[in-house]
Amino acid sequence: MPRFAPRPPLFSAPGGAFRVPALLALLALLLASVPAFPQASLAAPSGNAAQNASQPAPAPDSLAQVWSARTEDLAILAKEAASLRASAEIMAAPLTAAMQDARTQIVRLSGLFQASRGHPAEQVALVQQMRQLSGRLARGIRPLEEMAGAINLRLEEVAGLQRDLDSLVRESAADGALPRAPLEGAAEQRVYARTLLDAKAKLTAASDRLDKILAPAKSTAQRVDQTLKNTEGSLPAAWKSYYLTPSGNDLDALTATPALLGEWASSLRSRLRFAWPQSADERLEALKGFAATAAIMGLISFLFLRGARVLAKRWHQACAEVLKGSWVWAAAGVSVLAAASSPYGNVYSAFLFAGSLMVIAGIAALSWRLRMAARPALKNKPSPLIRLFPAAACGVAMLFSDLPTRVLGFGWGLTIALFLAWAFHLGRKSTLDPALPFLERFSYRCALWFGLASLLVTLAGYARLAILLFMLLFALVNILTLGAALTALLESLSASLWNKEKFPVRHAVAAAASIPVAWVVSLLCAPPWVWAVPGADYFLRLAATTHYTVGDASLDLSRAFVIILLFFLFRSFVSLSHTSLDHLPEHLPHVEPGVIPPLRAMAGYALWALFGLVVLGLLGVNFTSLAVVAGGLSVGIGIGMQNVFNNLTSGLMLIFGRTILVGDVVDVAGVSGTVKAINIRSTTIETPERALVYVPNSAIMAGQFSNWTRNSRMVRRGIMVGVAYGSDTEQVKALLLEAAQKQEHVRKTPAPAVLFTNFGASSLDFTLNVFIDNIDNALGTLSAIRFEIEKSFREAGIEIPFPQMQLHMPGKGGSVEAN
Repeated sequence: MPRFAPRPPLFSAPGGAFRVPALLALLALLLASVPAFPQASLAAPSGNAAQNASQPAPAPDSLAQVWSARTEDLAILAKEAASLRASAEIMAAPLTAAMQDARTQIVRLSGLFQASRGHPAEQVALVQQMRQLSGRLARGIRPLEEMAGAINLRLEEVAGLQRDLDSLVRESAADGALPRAPLEGAAEQRVYARTLLDAKAKLTAASDRLDKILAPAKSTAQRVDQTLKNTEGSLPAAWKSYYLTPSGNDLDALTATPALLGEWASSLRSRLRFAWPQSADERLEALKGFAATAAIMGLISFLFLRGARVLAKRWHQACAEVLKGSWVWAAAGVSVLAAASSPYGNVYSAFLFAGSLMVIAGIAALSWRLRMAARPALKNKPSPLIRLFPAAACGVAMLFSDLPTRVLGFGWGLTIALFLAWAFHLGRKSTLDPALPFLERFSYRCALWFGLASLLVTLAGYARLAILLFMLLFALVNILTLGAALTALLESLSASLWNKEKFPVRHAVAAAASIPVAWVVSLLCAPPWVWAVPGADYFLRLAATTHYTVGDASLDLSRAFVIILLFFLFRSFVSLSHTSLDHLPEHLPHVEPGVIPPLRAMAGYALWALFGLVVLGLLGVNFTSLAVVAGGLSVGIGIGMQNVFNNLTSGLMLIFGRTILVGDVVDVAGVSGTVKAINIRSTTIETPERALVYVPNSAIMAGQFSNWTRNSRMVRRGIMVGVAYGSDTEQVKALLLEAAQKQEHVRKTPAPAVLFTNFGASSLDFTLNVFIDNIDNALGTLSAIRFEIEKSFREAGIEIPFPQMQLHMPGKGGSVEAN
């Protein structure tokens, strides 16, 4: 049986303090030293007679040893319970002091929060203090909660032992006697029962005392957490008022604000105390986060540079330039952002501000370098994105310092005016190439337009909102540039990995996935713009949770993002289905190529219809009401658009009936030509004159049409020839067959045949029937045969007569012959 070894004192309380490591060691020891009391061994003395007869009798003192060992374990457990209660008394004093301090601090912070209305930056600093207060209180409560949990666990074990003992006594009483020797182990059993009751009483007392200590502490912690929740909930409204409050921007207002500037300086010093780590532990944790993230970013840089070797030369050079320049700033900024997380759940605003600006500078430079690789015409041209950075950095610095509204209005107005003058000067020095795509021309002109818009908002008295607007537009143009550049990069990567001719399906999958992946990555690069602007994350949450409802449909920012992503995914599926169907005859030779275009069209229609249903489901549209409305409209639509639906139905019948396929040569509705496309509404036919004729599907299904190539491309054609009376008919037959057999496109089987068709008015009429291997060669072959017939008849002296007419006129002149 497991035994408890003697233990040294685990707690020392010099000066009324307690040691947390000692407590944790005690808890670990308690959990590791749980005595094992199998129920089978407890119930062994009370087994029935048959079982006792079949088992060997225990040694005379075996039961006494068992009860003694268990009694010793319980005695140690009782001592530990007393020690736990004593430790709880020691820990109660600092916890009580922490509770009193928490109550005082929460009252003070709540008052400061109310007094700082209109200054959300100060309120954020107060919220961080509340978080630290809540964390300190939670750390003081946690050891006592762990101790209470360990005591409750021991109480459950003791209760189980008590039940086993009671069961043993009941079974022994039911048998009418104690086991074989009434005195064997009986005294030890009674001592064990008393010790068990003593351990239970001490554990219960310790548990009750811990509950009394923890109850007020938990109540205070709940009050702190509720206050923190309420203050955080009021921050979005404070930031909204902060950005929509008009700011003065005249010199007279500036000269009247010295006292306001003094208050601002005092507030700034107070807020900066929480802007970076204060204690040595906090600085060490921040340094660890920075070092670990920097190592990860370095590894990513190495792997990216090695992987870029598979790209084209210009892309590989662009990636190398990115890693040497802009990526360094971005990686350093990400490392600083990683160090901005406090171990107490706060965020160091100074690190967040500096890291965000570094990441913004890196991403802006990276985006333009990749865009230059995609557009070689932009090589060595200055980046329009970097032009936006200085003004943006000045603006967010003003917001971070929370300048008074009057000073901020004047400062940002002056900054944006200087920025506009600089941008206008650069615009006059460099002329744009009209051949540049719209995105590049927009990027170069965005500095002027963004600056002008921000200046107008500033002059209207909303300088903070003007800075927010400028950063929003800056982020937008950067996302567009980066998305376009990444799309081109991923397409180049897919072309390098999978050749379009050798791996058409893989290439199609990679090319189709490149667009959504590129734009998702570009959107994931937007948070630094949000982190750099104080309070922007609250606006983002507000925008994400704002619903726009029209009838049953409801739209918010998250749903809009999902719908856009689904659009690109379905677009990729459509492209992949088209590519797979185009190469289907290569894998399934029995599939006719003419059936592929209709299948492509149907696959596209089906996927886009599924996309529409998914979007309607995301918007929350009630399909039952939609079906009712559709049923009501179907009657009117059926009457007003009868012809359209007739063509749609006929198109589906043509596509699935396969009476006409793309590439067939047909005569339909008075039009002869080759079928180029079968759409839902009409069928496109190309005539021999290269004209495209669009025949409604209903005209094809309702009328009679001829399909010359439905069975095969071979076609029979006839040439009618007349010879003069008196010609040798056998010779004519031989010459006709010889002229046909000289043509390469005339089939030998079935062989050409000559038919003597008629005795004409002025000629003997013959028909030469030939089978031509492909209908596309029919006109040229028939023309060549006619040339050969004319030549052979002329050499043989066989006359091809022309119509003659002889007129008999009464009178003196006899008859007159007229041709």
